[in-house]
Amino acid sequence: MGRSLRSKVRWVYAGVLVLVMGLVVAQYVALSTIETRLQQGDVVAELLQDSLEMRRFEKKFYSSGELGDLAAARDHAEAALERLEDNQTALEQHAGGDELGSLRGALVAYRDGLERYPRLAGLEREQLVERIRDAGGEASALTKVLSQRERENLRTGVQVSRTELLVATGLVLLLVLLGGWWLARRILAPLRSMENQLRAIGAGSRTRLTAPTRDRELVSFAEAFNGMLDELDARQADLRRSERLAALGVLVSGVAHELNNPLGNISTALQLVSEEGPAGDPGLLAEWLQQAEGETARAQNIVRGLLLYSRQQPQGPRREECRSLRQILDGTLDLIRATLPVDQVTIRVDAGLQVTVDPERLQQVFVNLLRNAFEAGGEDVEVRIQAQRGRLGDLRPGPGGHVVGALLVHGEDTLPVVRISVDDDGPGIPDAALDHVFEPFYRGREEGSGSGLGLFVAQEIIQDHGGAIGVSRCPLGGTRFQVWLPCECEETP
Repeated sequence: MGRSLRSKVRWVYAGVLVLVMGLVVAQYVALSTIETRLQQGDVVAELLQDSLEMRRFEKKFYSSGELGDLAAARDHAEAALERLEDNQTALEQHAGGDELGSLRGALVAYRDGLERYPRLAGLEREQLVERIRDAGGEASALTKVLSQRERENLRTGVQVSRTELLVATGLVLLLVLLGGWWLARRILAPLRSMENQLRAIGAGSRTRLTAPTRDRELVSFAEAFNGMLDELDARQADLRRSERLAALGVLVSGVAHELNNPLGNISTALQLVSEEGPAGDPGLLAEWLQQAEGETARAQNIVRGLLLYSRQQPQGPRREECRSLRQILDGTLDLIRATLPVDQVTIRVDAGLQVTVDPERLQQVFVNLLRNAFEAGGEDVEVRIQAQRGRLGDLRPGPGGHVVGALLVHGEDTLPVVRISVDDDGPGIPDAALDHVFEPFYRGREEGSGSGLGLFVAQEIIQDHGGAIGVSRCPLGGTRFQVWLPCECEETP
């Protein structure tokens, strides 16, 4: 399936771990170098101390004449020689040329001179004293030079170690930042993309979730989520069919009653024709036959409307066809005329206003809305339907309502739309229920008053058309349902 988010995180974690370990090793090496130089400094410091002490005891001997001072000076010279021999490799780090050899020769001459001093007298002793002083001075000068160089080397080493620490730390921080940027680009950005897609789907978009990368986790999540959406769509389709069948049962009972009138008129007209016979008045016979033909056409229209309403439709609207909104509304009233008081419904829609919809499915929306209005408000409720065409930015809903559909979330203000308002003067919907009326199986009235699917099916159909539907309190009392539909048709005169 490709890469995975887990492997990316592991690589970044391993990279950071390697960088940190490298920084630790570098600092360990730097501290070890400083420790070595400190040990070398101790050797140089002790060597300098021996040279100073031997000169001090030498001068003290010249003034006091105590042989103990002479022995002490000789012992310090011997200790300096031993220290020089034992730490020659370390001292070579600070010595230049043959300085260690010169120091060794001076110390040897100094020690030997001190050993010979008691055995000489007179001029020879005086000459030996000069040689001892010269050798001691040279040894002291060389040890001071070594000490000065050791301090300079130590100072330089500390500065170099500090610079290396800063450079290594900066490099690690830079690489960590680069790793974080890479991680954000490879992981956080795809997750943010999926979050935006989920937010759009939550707002009513009918699109499927797509994985922005081929990482296994994201692909698996997208496939599982899309499978869940497919299952929801299938269940919602079942709910729509159930609601359609429930509404169809009510319509069938009304249509059966509605057909009695034209059939009775046809029967009466044919009986009159039969009674008159061939010798009857031709004008009356033609009038009665024309009446029978008109009533037959009326019955055919009633049955045709019922068949169109009941037939199974695809889930998406037929967007290529422009339909007259007024004709759709008139057809809706014909469907419910036998069961609802349609004479209390006022339609204020221009005959030339057209919408790009599936007319039978939109009729189902208005059947549900009108039936809901009369069931909630009673037989005395008055309903007014009006429509307006314009730009989405000018026809957005006001405050205080609840709207579902991605059109009002993602639609541009310049998009041409038709807004259809269905107002009634009934008791209205409580404010606490406005956020729930489009939920499946929600009943705002007493139990047994309906399936709770009418408004849910209505909003599903409207969203299938790329539109939105909202509910709010009507300014004059009662309830206002508003439908927004994208409109690609021109108005006809």
